[in-house]
Amino acid sequence: MDVIQINDLRFRWKGQTQDTLSIEQMRIKKGEHVLLRGESGSGKTTLLNVLAGILTPNAGELTLLGENLQQLKAAKRDRFRADHLGIIFQQFNLLPYLSVIDNITLPCQFSSRRSKKAGDQK
Repeated sequence: MDVIQINDLRFRWKGQTQDTLSIEQMRIKKGEHVLLRGESGSGKTTLLNVLAGILTPNAGELTLLGENLQQLKAAKRDRFRADHLGIIFQQFNLLPYLSVIDNITLPCQFSSRRSKKAGDQK
């Protein structure tokens, strides 16, 4: 099963003359490991933001877990992201006033689906 399917995806920042992302085709299957590597400004974070539904591509098709993200309205994309995605950034961006476990379980407060899957961790 393809977890991610991309076809002719294009993303260009407003005011730019060329695409930041131009991906003809990409398929990632369940259980595959993928490394994004490139120079600063090459589009790694932009791709993660497009995959998370934070940014919308200018063209092409993006399907995550069988869901076509471009067909979802912003609120549904937000719910999909809360229920299904997690991104670990280079800087942890932990909230200093929360404990380690509270930082880790914070996404459960935004998604009852995640909370049920996590169970009682305290």
